[in-house]
Amino acid sequence: MIVLKFGGTSVGSLERVRDAASIIESQPLPRAVIVSAASGVTNLLLDAAQRAASGDLEGVDKIVAGIVTKHHSIAAGIGEERELAAAMGILDGHHEELRQNLAAVVDAGDLSKRDSDQVVSIGERSMSVIVAATLRARGTPAAHVFANRVIATDDRFGHAKPDRMRTQEQAAQVVRPLLDEGKTVVMTGFIGGAPDGSITTLGRGGSDYSATLLGAALMANEVQIWTDVPGVLSADPRLVADARVVPQISFDEAQELAHFGAKVLHPRTIRPAVALDIPVRILSTFAPHEPGTMVTRQWSGEHLKAITAMRDLLLLTVDVPELEDLSGAASAVFGALHEDRVEVVLVSQASSRRRMIYLIDGSSGGGCDVVRGRMCDALQDFEATVGCTDDVALVAAVGHGAAEQPKALSQLLSVLGKEGIPVLASSQQMSNAALVAAIPARFAERAVLSIHTAFIPARTDSVKSRRRRRSQLIGEAMQVG
Repeated sequence: MIVLKFGGTSVGSLERVRDAASIIESQPLPRAVIVSAASGVTNLLLDAAQRAASGDLEGVDKIVAGIVTKHHSIAAGIGEERELAAAMGILDGHHEELRQNLAAVVDAGDLSKRDSDQVVSIGERSMSVIVAATLRARGTPAAHVFANRVIATDDRFGHAKPDRMRTQEQAAQVVRPLLDEGKTVVMTGFIGGAPDGSITTLGRGGSDYSATLLGAALMANEVQIWTDVPGVLSADPRLVADARVVPQISFDEAQELAHFGAKVLHPRTIRPAVALDIPVRILSTFAPHEPGTMVTRQWSGEHLKAITAMRDLLLLTVDVPELEDLSGAASAVFGALHEDRVEVVLVSQASSRRRMIYLIDGSSGGGCDVVRGRMCDALQDFEATVGCTDDVALVAAVGHGAAEQPKALSQLLSVLGKEGIPVLASSQQMSNAALVAAIPARFAERAVLSIHTAFIPARTDSVKSRRRRRSQLIGEAMQVG
């Protein structure tokens, strides 16, 4: 049992849908496919919804016309006349539904998360219809399924939480019979269904998440993520010309890369697969014969595999006079950050100095002045001294085997020292497969390049030449860094 997920660029045109159909047909049965909206369509739908809320009717009409044109142009690749006519009928129904939903937003003068989810679902729903019809026109039995019938969630619109037990039950009821009939199931990514039947969305990384949720529900042998790059890269190719595909990483390593800023897989995306030890393979529709990157539970090798940098962070320090107040002060800090919905990236503590260090998301904290004031209020019972440094980046070197080596962190710090890069904080996270160092953000690019050069061996000229075309395919969607 294989689950294949195709991102927006992989189904963004008539030609790309045909390429995706060929890839799907090359996989053994039974198989299920998850599709995103065509590239750019989700942003257009969100723009239309926001314009509707502001009463911009002319802007709404123009955007909807563009979406209709894009869907029709992709659907034109459905080769068989009856399949094309049937698909066009469903698409026209979707487009009319979209107009009605946007009209309701105009009347309300406000865009609720519930309404937003209903609007953006049109992209995935339309693409599932097109891909299934394309397969049938090529002689491959297929059926489209809307994920709100399968992926069960709560009612937190915009960022719904899946209910895996109900998802497993609904997958058995809706998807399994189609697979047993020998059909390829083409299901929408990104969306789910609330308990009352309303459409929800899963938030960032939602389509990848849909693939692993379905894979777990069906006990798949493998989940394949087909995108526009040939796998997980060892660094951002814009910073490191010699960046290359990492052939295998562990679940832990993938989650560390994602957590520390790499646009690989959202950390929650692979959790359903991790729970059942289902391998996840990252592949490129532009280079379908390349092996890509395999993500498995097991880790291999004793070297660093990828270097990434996370920017726009604040370094918060809290000094507490009394040792016995450390736990209470830490609780107050975490409580205030939680109330303000500020993401905590890294925490460390030096008990001898009664100092706690928090690396937090700078984009949601409001800047050092706001955060420092908030922390002073939260810590007023502890006589704590609060410091804050802005424009901080976190460089992470990921590799389970390397992170377990006692000298690894000192070697990494030595590389940064030779480059004249000041280190504000550092940590060797053996259990999390990463070495991390907080540095001033202006040094982030130099740090990534210097660490990559020092720890990841360069490719030979013959390999570079053979893979030059592949490097041209590397885009931003899944780059590291």
